[in-house]
Amino acid sequence: VCGGAGYIGSHTVYQLIEKGEEVIIVDNLETGHIEAVNPKAKFYKVDIRNEEELDKVFKENNISEVIHFAANSLVGESMTNPLKYYNNNVHGTEVLLKVMIANNVKKIVFSSTAATYGEATKMPIVETDRTEPTNA
Repeated sequence: VCGGAGYIGSHTVYQLIEKGEEVIIVDNLETGHIEAVNPKAKFYKVDIRNEEELDKVFKENNISEVIHFAANSLVGESMTNPLKYYNNNVHGTEVLLKVMIANNVKKIVFSSTAATYGEATKMPIVETDRTEPTNA
C-alpha cells in the first residue's frame, strides 16, 4: 500500500490485515504519520519517486498487487505549487508503474482521497470535516 501511513491508506491497511492479508507499506511520511502504521504490516520509509529503493522493496517481497494512495491532493496548494504535484503525482506514479512492470506486478488500484470530502467549503480540509464523496 503506497501511502499506507496516511489517513485513507492506514484505514485500508487495517481492513486488509483484518481480512488476513500480508501488507507492505511504502510511505515517505511527507504527509503520513508513523503512528498510523499498523505494526502487523511491513513498513518501508521510501519515496515512490526513488526507483532504486522502490525496486528493492519489490524484490524483497512477493508483491502481487498495489494500492496507490501516495499522491498529493490539496487542490488549493496544487494551484500555487503545481510542480510539486506534478513531480509526486505524475512522476511518482510513472516510477511506480515502471517498477511494477519490471517486477511483473500487473494489478493496481489508484485512489485520490480528496474526493471523499466533496467540494471544500474551507481550507485546509481536515479529517473531521463532513464527507460528501463526489464519486458516490
